[in-house]
Amino acid sequence: MRNRFGIAVLVSGALLAWLAAPATAQKVVKIGDLGSKVGVFEGYGKYQSMAIQMAVEELNAKGGVLGHKIEVIAEDDETKPAPAVRKAEKLILQDDVKLLIGAVSSGATMAVMDVTKKHKVIHWNSVSCAEFMRTTKFHKYYFSNQPDSRMQASGLAKYMVEKMGKKVYIFYTDYAMGQSDGRQFKTALEKLGGEVVGVAGAPLDTKDFSPWFGAITQSNPDVLFLAFAGTSSLRLMTQLHSFGMTKRYKLTGIDCFLLQQDLPAMTVPMEGFVQLSHFSAHSPGADMKAFNEKFKKRWGVDANIAVGAYDAVYFWKKAVEKAGSFEADTVADAHERLCIDHTHIGRQCIR
Repeated sequence: MRNRFGIAVLVSGALLAWLAAPATAQKVVKIGDLGSKVGVFEGYGKYQSMAIQMAVEELNAKGGVLGHKIEVIAEDDETKPAPAVRKAEKLILQDDVKLLIGAVSSGATMAVMDVTKKHKVIHWNSVSCAEFMRTTKFHKYYFSNQPDSRMQASGLAKYMVEKMGKKVYIFYTDYAMGQSDGRQFKTALEKLGGEVVGVAGAPLDTKDFSPWFGAITQSNPDVLFLAFAGTSSLRLMTQLHSFGMTKRYKLTGIDCFLLQQDLPAMTVPMEGFVQLSHFSAHSPGADMKAFNEKFKKRWGVDANIAVGAYDAVYFWKKAVEKAGSFEADTVADAHERLCIDHTHIGRQCIR
């Protein structure tokens, strides 16, 4: 009788232990968000992070990808190549991310491309625009939906020559992005019959731009073309306005010159400024309008050009599911020829 009681107790105990055991946790796949979280390009890094997080929240609510919950690991690259490389190595080797999105500055992104190539990790860039990332630095695991300097020059140079004036002074931030923009716009303008009357570069995060203003004035341009971004653009426009140069010349600039969120503080200096932009929260286009409404509902602010990172997450997810694996070579191959409709700028395809 004692034996039967003992068996009953053991069975009951096993049943209770089974009932108390937690449900099997969903497996996790990690992705890396690498960008400028403070400093000159902080605004771009902030919106990249918001876009990634929004995409991940949507996907996790639908079960994630291949049965895995997506977890985002964010790192600050300090807008410099060396820290960007260290943080990329950490994301890949320590955190085991299967997708790395970033960086924000072109110099940092190109440095990180060497890391993602070495370790065979899918790498998406949705902000940086130097053309080298699609030419000399390009590799199998790298993808981008940000218009590079060649595309921007093709789109804006013709308008400048036909609508603004043929004599152009090019002023750029002297690092990878600005150097690329300066070179590509000079080539495009001269090809279209424009005259580049001067070219100059100021170091990244320059505080005082006035030493360059004399040369600009002496060249007497019709148009002042500016290839800057972030807080550098804000400082430059403030100083140009204080010297009366925003009224003296027609001004124009690159896609990332000034974020939409900064415009209210720069209303007077930016009056009449022509800026190329592949996304606008105020576009009448149905896809842009719908995306911005969704973004604003989640974050309380309008979206901007940095939110291409949202689509990067969805492209990666679609490629992973097509490949049936997180393995980088098969996922890279699965990216080819993928198309997604109704992204933040409409239909996007990888070629």
